[in-house]
Amino acid sequence: MLEGNESSIITSKNVMDWMIKEEPHLVKKIHDHFLRNNLEMSFDSVENTRRLTEVSAYFIKHAEEIYAGLSTSEKLLIYIMKNGFGWIVYEEIESTLKIISKIFRFESDGLIKAVDSLSSKFLLFKYDRLKKYSFLFSPPVFLRNIDNNIVIKDVFGENYKITLEPDDLLNSHYIPLIAGLISYIITYSPRSSETNEIHKIDFDKLLAFFSDFAEKHVLELIIKKLTRFGFFQKFNNRIIINKHLFDSIASLSINEQLYIIFLYEFMDRFDFKKSAFMTLKLLASRSFMQKNSISLRELFFYYLNNQIYISLKNDSKNLKLLLQQEELKFIFFVKNLETENIAMLKRVHPDVISIATDYIIMNEPHASLLNNVDFSNRFVEEKFIVESNFDIIVEPFVKPDILFKLALFTEPQTIQTISIFKISKESIYRSLAYGIKKEEIIDFLKSHSKHSIPENVLDGIRNFIDNLSAESMEDYRIIQISAHSSALIKENYKNQIIEIEPHTFIVFNKTILKSIEDYCKREHISTKYINDFLGENYNSSLLPKSLSHNIKHLHAMKAFFDFYGSEPIGANLKIDNTIN
Repeated sequence: MLEGNESSIITSKNVMDWMIKEEPHLVKKIHDHFLRNNLEMSFDSVENTRRLTEVSAYFIKHAEEIYAGLSTSEKLLIYIMKNGFGWIVYEEIESTLKIISKIFRFESDGLIKAVDSLSSKFLLFKYDRLKKYSFLFSPPVFLRNIDNNIVIKDVFGENYKITLEPDDLLNSHYIPLIAGLISYIITYSPRSSETNEIHKIDFDKLLAFFSDFAEKHVLELIIKKLTRFGFFQKFNNRIIINKHLFDSIASLSINEQLYIIFLYEFMDRFDFKKSAFMTLKLLASRSFMQKNSISLRELFFYYLNNQIYISLKNDSKNLKLLLQQEELKFIFFVKNLETENIAMLKRVHPDVISIATDYIIMNEPHASLLNNVDFSNRFVEEKFIVESNFDIIVEPFVKPDILFKLALFTEPQTIQTISIFKISKESIYRSLAYGIKKEEIIDFLKSHSKHSIPENVLDGIRNFIDNLSAESMEDYRIIQISAHSSALIKENYKNQIIEIEPHTFIVFNKTILKSIEDYCKREHISTKYINDFLGENYNSSLLPKSLSHNIKHLHAMKAFFDFYGSEPIGANLKIDNTIN
């Protein structure tokens, strides 16, 4: 973007702003039109870039004056360019202008004249592509220097805006809620059985536990999102935390974590299509930068424009049929935006989504995320309070990776704006099965406690761990005992094994395991082994299906937004590039 004294700098980006490269004849015509110098045509690419830079500087200074001299139809086309990545796609320009005429309620004849007029003023260019559809293009350096509010007023009048107040879902404290769910599931699940039926968490009890902090639909939505992402999974008749995915998510940036929570499932539903990214980006820009809603009528045009932009020419269909098909897809797209709480609709008829009459605005933090707002400064707290009664008090906006790690070896007591977790012998034992090493716990607490940890808490944790006769935390077996006899095993091998589920024990010592086997054989107690809890089969089966697939798409999302930058207009336009 050229501003102030930067206008004299020659860069390839200036050429990209024009998208005409170094075509000598056209560069001369553009330069002559705006600067009236009548210079000789140059075949030197550096000189032509310098001339385009001069024209860009002229635009920066005179854009509003140039804009003021345009007709209303010309201003509409500039408005569409400014709000839609800087392009309008077409196969036959007349057909495209008829669509614009229908959607924006302008005369098509006036739009045809506007295209010719803007082209003669070098404010509009035609860009022909071989494989994909061609498009009209307006220089971003011109578009960036036009006040969008002025264009809206000139084109649509004073009453175009419909006031909508978006929701801010971060006010629901999603991060502490997720940490609470992690702790709750580790505490109250899994539950295995000898008859091999699947024991699920009592969902009503779960909802009741969090009822003071989150509404039922909010909680259900979070659980569904994280389950579909693979974060919570059923494995060997258990509901577990996908520890590998957990570690990967905890190591991501806060923005990437929020992408997973708020945007991933929606994009996955639309197969991460580029056109869906583009439309989301445009809606986010309107909601975040301009702080106002957009009509579904207008958003549908951008959706259609984006869809055709990435389509191959040989995929062309009858225009009327194409519009009908894309209209149905768009309604489905909007419905999902509303269902996922990504956006809020202003409906004329409560039970019907109408492209003709309804308006939409994007909620937070979705709009901010899609405009590259850095959320790390919102989660800056790294400390919590460790009380002498083994309670841990957590204030809002503790960094997610710290909060999630804490949730692995504690039990949830109260999940509120200020949450309370508790350390117990059982919570520490359960965390060992999730790969937490015994020396990690005290080190972690010391690193993140606001005050010195009470001595009785340190002694208690050490006693919990030291009472384990565990030679190795890596070589373990999980054995399941008959329900009628498991209490005998629990009592006879107290402090030598860990009960991780009813009637199910984790054993770290081979001698103790042999002793249990002999005892059960002698007393005719039935046993069976859980061959894999979070071990080899877990790594080989769950990891490729969830971690690699989901993280790949997460990075595809990030790459897309880095690729297109923070502006909805075409400053960072890449003609035929695709995100892999």
